[in-house]
Amino acid sequence: MFCYQRSFGLPTEVVTLEQFRALISAPETIKKVKEAREALARGDKKTYDAKKKGLPLAIFIGTFEESVKEIENKKTGEKKLVAGCWRLQKHCRLNGLCVIDFDHIEGDPREVWAAAYAKLSDEDRSRILFVFVTPSGQGLKVVFIADAAVGNLIDNQIVFSQKLGLNPDEACKDASRGAFLTTRDDVIFIDKERLFNYESEDFGKKYDDEYHAGHSQSTLSSGTDQRGFINKDTALSTDKNSVSQNESRVDPCQENYNGVPYLTIIEAWSKQRFSGDHVSRHEASVVLARDLYIMTDRDKQATLALLMAQKWVQEIVEERQEDVERTVNNAADYVAAQENENAKKGKPWLPKISKEMKAALEASGAVEASEPQTSALTPQTSDDNDVYAVLPLDAWAEELQEMAAYYPCLKELFLNVHPHKLAAVWFSSAALFGTLMTRAWYHFWYEPELVRRLNYCIFIIGDPGAGKNIVEKFYKKIADPMIQADQCLIDAVNRYKEGRTERTTSTKAQKGEALKRPVVGIRVHPARTATGEFIRHMNAAVETVQGEPLNLHMFSFDAELDNVTKQNKGGDWKDREILELKAFHNEQDGQMYANQESVTGMFNVFWNFIYTGTPYALHRKVNQRNFGTGMSTRLAVIPLPDKGMAKRHQQVDPDANETLRTWAYRLDRVEGELPIEPLNDETFEWQTAHLEIAEFNGDKADRTLLKRIPYYGIGISLPFILMRHWEEWQESRTLTMDDRDRRLCRLAMEIQYKCQQFFFGEMAFNYFADQNKEFVQRRRSTRYDECFRKLPDEFKTQQFMEVFGCSQPAASKAIKRLLEDGVVEMVKYANYRKVAQELP
Repeated sequence: MFCYQRSFGLPTEVVTLEQFRALISAPETIKKVKEAREALARGDKKTYDAKKKGLPLAIFIGTFEESVKEIENKKTGEKKLVAGCWRLQKHCRLNGLCVIDFDHIEGDPREVWAAAYAKLSDEDRSRILFVFVTPSGQGLKVVFIADAAVGNLIDNQIVFSQKLGLNPDEACKDASRGAFLTTRDDVIFIDKERLFNYESEDFGKKYDDEYHAGHSQSTLSSGTDQRGFINKDTALSTDKNSVSQNESRVDPCQENYNGVPYLTIIEAWSKQRFSGDHVSRHEASVVLARDLYIMTDRDKQATLALLMAQKWVQEIVEERQEDVERTVNNAADYVAAQENENAKKGKPWLPKISKEMKAALEASGAVEASEPQTSALTPQTSDDNDVYAVLPLDAWAEELQEMAAYYPCLKELFLNVHPHKLAAVWFSSAALFGTLMTRAWYHFWYEPELVRRLNYCIFIIGDPGAGKNIVEKFYKKIADPMIQADQCLIDAVNRYKEGRTERTTSTKAQKGEALKRPVVGIRVHPARTATGEFIRHMNAAVETVQGEPLNLHMFSFDAELDNVTKQNKGGDWKDREILELKAFHNEQDGQMYANQESVTGMFNVFWNFIYTGTPYALHRKVNQRNFGTGMSTRLAVIPLPDKGMAKRHQQVDPDANETLRTWAYRLDRVEGELPIEPLNDETFEWQTAHLEIAEFNGDKADRTLLKRIPYYGIGISLPFILMRHWEEWQESRTLTMDDRDRRLCRLAMEIQYKCQQFFFGEMAFNYFADQNKEFVQRRRSTRYDECFRKLPDEFKTQQFMEVFGCSQPAASKAIKRLLEDGVVEMVKYANYRKVAQELP
């Protein structure tokens, strides 16, 4: 048994099945739901809220005892006491039902529900009594039987939501919370018998008094609930490394650092951090947590309290249930990991705060500003002279250096490398490792039925003398399994060519058996390769993996991008630019030439490449004239700034080369499907969020640059994630990814996105600007269109005849056509209403 409110301001009434059926079928309800959704679609939130509040409100979780409420007449100001079953939590009587509200669902709510329902056991399915689409058309309400053994309403919401795999709106923990009803068409499922008759006295006895007292928060745990949401009432009393709960302490928000309040310092830090556009609040919380953890002498409780005091942190907790406590724990783990790593090397290590925090301390007066130490021999540089200064190279470097403590090979790759060059080293080495994993595949969230391969098109761009040879150094080490495997195949081809030469000069050789061209799948190809040979080798490089034939990737590396571009001009390299374009998605190509040497037929392109070059070489490869080919969005172009000076005594790790070689040969043996669902979630969420901003800005250029970034998020992070979880992969062929792995994927996407904007943003903008100028369709307005515009919103046949100047039969025919086209609708006989203001 449950109740409803006819409208706001009225007492509740117990509802019967007949009343309920009448409410959701009423023309007034249908009209208000339609108008509310139309208002929401055009962004009119005020009208939407007004229409929604006019709908009947059902309180499924109980009924209310009669009480007296003071009602004020807003016109006269007169107040009076009115008795009724008012919707007040302190007078509720819980019936044992629970409601979960799932707001802002991505996609069709019915499809989302079908997928979630499939995850439930038969027992849990039997607990569901009512499911319907909310008035917005973008959410779901689920009414189910609560389990008193699990806990109160919010506890049941949490546990049941976990089973469904959906994120709920926590607001329904309030027992007086209602749900606006919608139309009969929005009902997905209803158990009429139990919905209107179910009553659990045990649940009411156990929790009524608690709700009357206003205690509706989760009882599952203190500090955080099972979803990882921060419970502000208890989070600060459950820290793992601080004082006991019985010991009192000063509020950290009232404490000082070097005589300056922490909150003042954080305010100065926030002004600096959020001065730019599109600043990630999550990344900001990670950096701030690490700094505060160091400044508070490794006090997790104080760090958490200071973070939760920030308005922008509270916002991300409310918006997406940010797990701030986990962020603090990760900061503590990072400091401990750095300390342990240096202890193993016998080096003393003191934790250091970020440059941003140092600047904030100086700005707030917590420390004195220090003069930069310079030398007469040290040239003074300015960010104004550094074209790459607009990129967050320091932030990327800090993040990558942190990741090096957790992912194999990163430490060896970053040895003696300037921090601003780490992104280039990471992307190029990931492409090398990923190419070795050519016998593996995955399924992407877009068109999940397709088998996806690890494809890379990498350009490392730097000025002459910037140190691009570092990529070639790692290429020779990591690509060794491919290079060694190719050697015997190259020898076979050379022997064949020598044999053919002998046939032209030796009579004895001519009498021998006919020579057969060896079918070899040579994988590593230089820039100077005949297209026919390339295609022949690509078609031959096929292995059977798990019973299915699988093409192995070809691979090309060249230290001079200009060499590649010049080879493209003609000759034997003909049409290789199209193969470069099709390689990223393994698209189909083919050839049917007349000469006997060429391969005839269709084939898919499997080819990864890494080229290094200068900005001018990049401009010759991709420029405004050829931007529309789509090559730019397939490329990962990473800068290699000319930073740092060579050290006389460089660090030497005697095991570094062997470590890289060991992992290269391990990854060369990886085969089969890679389970990447967490990375699919991360890339989908990241791209959706950025596309929504681009849509809001009406920025077609940004939309274009965003389209292929998720592929690099997966491709760049996955080889290192696999290395990190190698033992699990070897044992069970699974990858249990955590937030750190998702962070690595997100970092790859952020780097690719910023670099795309840096190198191609202006080209993309100009491309669409030119397109808008060149392809403008002139809209013709006919006399028929003009007459339709003159018609009033509601018109009669006679008015139509007068405006169009036609006879009654002609008017009837025209109106009939308009009705069939859905442009007008009939109100009543000979009376019509315009549905659209313009003819299609």
